[in-house]
Amino acid sequence: MKIFKLFPLACAALMMSACSSDNDIEGGATKPGSDPQYLAVNIVNVGSTPTRAGEYENGKPEESKIKKVRFYFFNGDGSPYLIKPTGSEVTGGENVNWLEVSNPTDDTTTSGTSTSVEKITNAVLVINGVQNAAPSAIVAVVNPETVESTTLKDGKTMRLSELRNTAVGQNFYKKDASTGAVSDFVMSNSVYVNTGEDVCASLVAGHVATSPEDAKAKAVDIYVERVVAKVTANVDETAFKLGDGTDWDATKYGTKTAVGKIGDNEVYAVIEGWGLASENGKAEVEKKVDKTWSDGNLGFLTPWTTSDYHRCFWEKSVAFDAGIGGNQPVNHKYSDLKAKMNEVLYTLPNTPTSKVTNLKDNDLTKLAVAATLKYKDADGNWHDADICRYNGVQFLGVDNLKKQVALTFSQYYTSTDATHYTQLSASDIDFKDPDGTMQQYRVTPTLAADPVGVTKKYYTKNPGTTSDFTEVNKSIVLAAIEAAKAEIRKGGRAYYYVPIKHLGNTGEVAEYGIVRNHFYKITLSGIKGFGTPVYNPDQVVKPVVPTYEDTYLAARVQVLQWRVVNQNASLGE
Repeated sequence: MKIFKLFPLACAALMMSACSSDNDIEGGATKPGSDPQYLAVNIVNVGSTPTRAGEYENGKPEESKIKKVRFYFFNGDGSPYLIKPTGSEVTGGENVNWLEVSNPTDDTTTSGTSTSVEKITNAVLVINGVQNAAPSAIVAVVNPETVESTTLKDGKTMRLSELRNTAVGQNFYKKDASTGAVSDFVMSNSVYVNTGEDVCASLVAGHVATSPEDAKAKAVDIYVERVVAKVTANVDETAFKLGDGTDWDATKYGTKTAVGKIGDNEVYAVIEGWGLASENGKAEVEKKVDKTWSDGNLGFLTPWTTSDYHRCFWEKSVAFDAGIGGNQPVNHKYSDLKAKMNEVLYTLPNTPTSKVTNLKDNDLTKLAVAATLKYKDADGNWHDADICRYNGVQFLGVDNLKKQVALTFSQYYTSTDATHYTQLSASDIDFKDPDGTMQQYRVTPTLAADPVGVTKKYYTKNPGTTSDFTEVNKSIVLAAIEAAKAEIRKGGRAYYYVPIKHLGNTGEVAEYGIVRNHFYKITLSGIKGFGTPVYNPDQVVKPVVPTYEDTYLAARVQVLQWRVVNQNASLGE
């Protein structure tokens, strides 16, 4: 746990505040005079709870680094409390309602424990209010420059209701495009329910002092948590094995048992990488909860919210919107599903509002696995399994599929000179990517492009003759061939997916979902079936399973509450 000590001047009695609306805040106290006043404010990352002992992890240094803290101040009605800065170590003020501390330094003299302090970081912030009264509430946003500037109104004043309800963004951590290094994770006040109210501010009354030293002795805590969640995946080595170089690459895991059979060939699935699918594209800076939730209606065996530890384990995520410019599920190319085992990915909160009954078709965030299907021939040689399907029949190999399509339309002939006629063959057939009007895993059989300098014409043989042909417009042939779709796992490529589970009981609302500041550890325990076909690896994967396919990815999910480090900073010293 990290603690950050911050000492604002001129702050008086902040009350325990609910954050659902502007009207939920107690009024501010009158400023007793012009002399500076000090209030020690600890930015404390939420820790573990006794109900989930041992299921927490501290953040990595790059996940925990605080480069900047922005403090928003509010009046009793939720309106902006205007302030002006003093000193060179802060920015903000000047008739806006926020101040920032940048690059505070660590105090390495303070040792920490798993239940209290990991380290202390010190900074000084001076606050002078424009009004002749102290602010009523304070909200902290850690690393605010990561999120889009428009999310926080380009640095303008914000009402509490705006920060709670309309501060929605897409970027809540930074990732270096060349190195993949992550940094500058956005954190904000932890929200939970206490005595029927959703709470995001801290009790401050009685903590105001006339000196930094006195303020330190009675510091006030602002609990924060990261906006993003964290996901990693690994395999159960009782079900998967590394290749030996003769079957598949020695750095890749494949199934120990066949996932299916095509003809006499047993087919195995080799994991090329993994990623996330159907991710939420947006998130609120501040967590949203519903005061009417209970352990029962969410399906939690243990408490879904705990005021003793200033956190909760469920939230409302930004709803998806089918409209133009609305929040859409974020998906990725098959070729981008390349995370290695035990690699970490970050994603935004995504929770359902009701029980999930269809696990194949939904907007839940999913683990997606890119795989190559392989089989061993009679001679013991391994090959990619190009498993195809056309008119309900499966084929092994794209050439065999082309032959079947040509045979289906054997009434058509080609000629370049209207003298010599050739029945449609595999060389005349090609395939097109999905066009957006069809199921994504399907492709369209079509006519292959004419060789350079050659123009083919198409014919049908007149009934009862052996050499009498009638020309047919190419468009008619195309329409006939393109009517029925095919499926091709080109190069053996396929993907599998499974929704990510949360902490709720089976069949309940909170069984599936992604909640901020949680760590989802997924163990792949098996693969069955040939997966969803992939023809073009550069096509975006929108998770779907063919209706006929008995395919599944078995997984166990361990959810960790990502015990965010507690950080303290000192203001006004």
